Amino acid sequence: MKKKLRNSILLILLLFSVQVWAQQREIAGTVVDEEGVPLPGVNVLVKNTTTGTVTDFDGNFRLEVPDKDNTILVFSSIGFAEQEIMIGEKNNFNISMAVDTESLNEVIVTSFGIERNKKSLGYAIQDIKTEELQEGNQKNIVSGLQGKVAGVSITNSGGAPGSSASIYLRGGTSITGNNEPLFVIDGVPMDNSTGASTSVPSINRAADLNPEDIESISVLKGPAAAALYGIQASNGAIVITTKNGKPGVSSITYSGTFSVDNILGTPDVQQVYGQGQQVLSTDGFSYVTESEFSWGPEVPSGEQVYDHIDNFYQTAFTQDHNVSYSGGTEKGTMYLSIGDLSQDGVIEGTGYDKTSFKINTSSNVTDDLTVGASANYIVTEIENTRQGSVSGSSFNSLLSYPVNVDITDYLDAGGSQSTFYNNQQFDNPYWSLANSPNNNKVNRLLGILNVSYNFLDDFNISYKLGTDYYREFNKRVIGEGSLIENRSDGYIDQSEREFRRTTSNLILRYTKDITEDFGVEALIGNTVEDEKNHYIFTYGDGFLAPGIISINNVAQEDQSVTETILRRRNIGVFGELKLAYRDALFLNFTGRNDWTSTLPKSDWSFFYPSVGGSAIITELFEQNGNDITSDNGLSYLKLRATYAQAGKDALTPGLLQTLISTNINPLASSAYSFNGVDVGNPELKPEFTDTYEVGFDARFFQNRISLDFGLYYTKSTDQILRDIRVPPSSGTFYSTLNNDGEIENKGLEALLTASIFPRENEFQWDMTYNLGMNKNEVLGLPGQLDEVYLSDSWAFGNNAAGAAILGGSLFGLRGYRAVRNDTGELVIGSDGFPQLETVVFEDVNRLPDWTLGITNSFSYKNFNLRFLLDLVQGQDAYNATKSALAYYGLAEETLNRNSEGTRVVEGVMADGSPNTTVVSEMDYYQQYYSQDAENFIEDASFTRLRYATLTYNLPSNLLDRLNIASAQISVTGRNLFTITDYSGVDPEVNTFGAGIQGAGSVGIDNLGTPNTRGFDLGLRFKF
Repeated sequence: MKKKLRNSILLILLLFSVQVWAQQREIAGTVVDEEGVPLPGVNVLVKNTTTGTVTDFDGNFRLEVPDKDNTILVFSSIGFAEQEIMIGEKNNFNISMAVDTESLNEVIVTSFGIERNKKSLGYAIQDIKTEELQEGNQKNIVSGLQGKVAGVSITNSGGAPGSSASIYLRGGTSITGNNEPLFVIDGVPMDNSTGASTSVPSINRAADLNPEDIESISVLKGPAAAALYGIQASNGAIVITTKNGKPGVSSITYSGTFSVDNILGTPDVQQVYGQGQQVLSTDGFSYVTESEFSWGPEVPSGEQVYDHIDNFYQTAFTQDHNVSYSGGTEKGTMYLSIGDLSQDGVIEGTGYDKTSFKINTSSNVTDDLTVGASANYIVTEIENTRQGSVSGSSFNSLLSYPVNVDITDYLDAGGSQSTFYNNQQFDNPYWSLANSPNNNKVNRLLGILNVSYNFLDDFNISYKLGTDYYREFNKRVIGEGSLIENRSDGYIDQSEREFRRTTSNLILRYTKDITEDFGVEALIGNTVEDEKNHYIFTYGDGFLAPGIISINNVAQEDQSVTETILRRRNIGVFGELKLAYRDALFLNFTGRNDWTSTLPKSDWSFFYPSVGGSAIITELFEQNGNDITSDNGLSYLKLRATYAQAGKDALTPGLLQTLISTNINPLASSAYSFNGVDVGNPELKPEFTDTYEVGFDARFFQNRISLDFGLYYTKSTDQILRDIRVPPSSGTFYSTLNNDGEIENKGLEALLTASIFPRENEFQWDMTYNLGMNKNEVLGLPGQLDEVYLSDSWAFGNNAAGAAILGGSLFGLRGYRAVRNDTGELVIGSDGFPQLETVVFEDVNRLPDWTLGITNSFSYKNFNLRFLLDLVQGQDAYNATKSALAYYGLAEETLNRNSEGTRVVEGVMADGSPNTTVVSEMDYYQQYYSQDAENFIEDASFTRLRYATLTYNLPSNLLDRLNIASAQISVTGRNLFTITDYSGVDPEVNTFGAGIQGAGSVGIDNLGTPNTRGFDLGLRFKF
């Protein structure tokens, strides 16, 4: 009985399927533009249904539709007028889509995710699409912007996995504060902080985002563009829009890359002289072989020598896999994605792993009410080695092994770390990799809820509630058996950070065409930001039981625990009024008032305005009967100008009070004390930055050539200066906190794009030039100060540090320099060495004078070749790595040794008599040459082929057989060559990373992991 019933049901279903099949028919066609060029990505939808598809790379589509003559197809694509076609009895279609004249008014995402016509903006803004961001296959989205945005300076901090990237828009505006732009995702600010660490590479938090989930990035350059965002956006804003589903189109996309990386190179090391140090006494000159230095005698012929630095690095492999689903109906859309990145480091045992999950949904509850939600959950794990000049640094330890010592022979018969000379007090780098791990793990959630409601025809009210929450855990260990002084029983240093920022945005918008010629758009809004940072720092000295790496394995009296809780709240009220005349003249006013908890009540409320305008000159002439455009000349001309002011609070809570501390360990004193550093100021007031900018946007030859050019001037006053030593020359650690100092930035930006051949050509060549020039100057500092520096940027030997220099650059340098008399001769001390003094280097600027990114794209049929040439000119770097090599006797300069191992430094004594004191070559390099910072300041200008990518799109006939909508294979080379006069491995240096604020550490080369050169094989296809 059951079998008969089942057969009956199958028969009914079969008949129903046949009936349904009989009611369907397959149609196909090609979609092109007005010049006959195929259009990929055009949405093809059966009207009033969810049935649809998209055109492939050749503009072809294939679709099953109801077998009815009155079935209507809707063709839509951004930049083209929507078109409806009744199929009738046809099965094959050739559709030509006309350019939507309104789309010439390019829509771009601005503050709070609001879309604007670019022509109405009075300030500079640049838009980067997902395809451009993914070019070069950078895993950090900040690095993905290198060379692609005019006026933006980006520096990677090295080739260690998970290293940060610093980004500056139009220079810097804060002497000791944050100079990086605000990052905004889908209208809600996100944290892009970087852990400040001088020992282990730290990642900037924007790198948590998966580039595959990003639809576009709008770069708002400076306060004028980011005025509505308030105090966090005085340095501009990076506005990120993530992908979402498309109505009527469902697709599954996979992308994957396999990468191979090697370091760009290693320093040149002399291999003539071996282990030992020179001794000059009354008994004459001699060598001591028990030493970590390479100041010994020549290595005997035939004895093996080693290149320790080059041998330390390995080939690294990376896999990156991403799967996403996009779909939707007229009632709602959905986007889902999973990404997994697994990156090995160029140092054994190091690596970076990231797994991300993304969901973005939107639902049209009614024609006027839309609700949406998105969530992004990311887990990152980093394993790294110490770097820089700190104890346990791999690079520093490598320098401590002379070329005739086998660094890989570091274990004794019992498996303990052995020494290669008596009283060795540093660890073998290979031993450290196995026994002294450095780990970082972050679990992060980015969540947004949004509601939008249209009412009374011209009004819209929207609300967004967003949260950025993560927990970060760091653990840094020195293993038992370490040779470092006082660390033989091991050491553990760990920190936990819980970060939460909740943002509430309420915006009411009004849009109305008052008359045929006059339009108005206005908005008022309120934003509330509540931020909490909870830190727990713990360290323990000496493990009780072997093999257990835990703070619980440290005696209580040898532990130290510090807990810090920081709360910050900011409330803002803002408004904007935009007036438009004939869609050709635009005038824009904004105003914002902030209330911040980091300033005293008397100054916690402050207001700042902006006013800007633009005029579309070509449209104005055309409207008055004088069309100045032509197919072989000018196509479009816009002029713009803006003035804006932005305020900035103290950002960090707790600066109003002077702090005292106590040690809470049970066996320690509980007395309160002042540490001389945490100085408060109850009379702080906000910083302000005033910006003026003018520019134009011109297009020629039917928009095939376009030029966007701008000039800007900014002045930042009332700097909130933190931890300023008073005075620096005194050596005291007493510091002050106050409002003082001025910074000026001025420069120009130019974006030139050119389509060399008409669109109907099979061969296409497109070029883009991004030019930025900036001059930064510190106009004022408090009191008699001529410099302000942050000690976190001290380089090897504490011989130099980044500093803001009065009358010089915010990104200047301070350090030691040899004293010279009026005739330029070295002044020699009684010890026979040139005297050194602490100075500021007024002419040093560690940011480039100008940058130029040149992108070329060549397309022929299914092939595309793109490459980016990055020119960074006029920047200085301090080569502390070279200083260290000279100190240890490994630099090639130290080959200039005479047979006696001594020299007399050419110079004069204080009384003007010639110097005659004999010193050893080793002492000359260690006590003078390596300490004189002036010897290691270099021009770090460079030209680099940032990447080159060759892509092949599989032909449509093959895709049809595979039932795949689109597919492509790509090969990419990164950092393929560099032209520079810099003597180090890489002129693009920032060893301490983006965590160093104010003057930062960009341009300081201090024993970091070199950047890498890599090759990628990529595959992408869509169902």
